[in-house]
Amino acid sequence: MTTPVLIMYGVAFVAGVAGAALLLRLRTAGSEAAIYGYRIAGTMLAALGLVLTLFATAQWSWSQTP
Repeated sequence: MTTPVLIMYGVAFVAGVAGAALLLRLRTAGSEAAIYGYRIAGTMLAALGLVLTLFATAQWSWSQTP
């Protein structure tokens, strides 16, 4: 596994954890604006983590020689 793939997996992990944390904060959010903000930011970070994981896996599989 190359260094760029490991970096991409690391960034995907951080984005996924941050997204999950924001979505979990929906339980304690008070105002409508806070709920909306946590929901949007959490969903976008979780999606970023998922897409980066898919791209890192594809890059890793393409870099291997058959």
